[in-house]
Amino acid sequence: MAKTKYRNIADSDHVVRRCGHQVIERDRDVVIGLFPAAMRLRQEIRETYLSTNWLEYHEDDKLACLRSIVAIHRAKAKGRLSPNSGVAVLKAEQIRDIGSAHDRKLSVRHTPTKNDPSYSRVSGLPLDNSNELLLAALAEEAYRDFTLIRNIDASITQPARPDEPSQS
Repeated sequence: MAKTKYRNIADSDHVVRRCGHQVIERDRDVVIGLFPAAMRLRQEIRETYLSTNWLEYHEDDKLACLRSIVAIHRAKAKGRLSPNSGVAVLKAEQIRDIGSAHDRKLSVRHTPTKNDPSYSRVSGLPLDNSNELLLAALAEEAYRDFTLIRNIDASITQPARPDEPSQS
């Protein structure tokens, strides 16, 4: 699979959007959805695209890819990532289709950086976040394949130390 800079991500591939705990809708401690804010551009920093990561860049099974992407986010974070934050996986074709349904031409492109080779972006969203229905549709689609970081971390099996008896 060629990994050239600034290429369109194929319709069949996926991007991963990290969602902070504040944009995750909960009923008590149960996650029930994502708020449209999960897909908003940050106007205070004049963001012009939605940051994502290209899942298939990592060329492994899905869980291993998600672990790699979370590790990248941890390395870039100024503080620790909350285990109550999460990641949403969206198919590139679905993003484009949702954009079309809301009269927006959304592009999904791989734009790697030195510290994040799987970095990608979704461009074409309204810069003023004025289309709440578009943001809500993207958030709803993102929730279909959403995982909390604590669940990704829990999937990592820790090998027994040599001084510990086996559990078998």
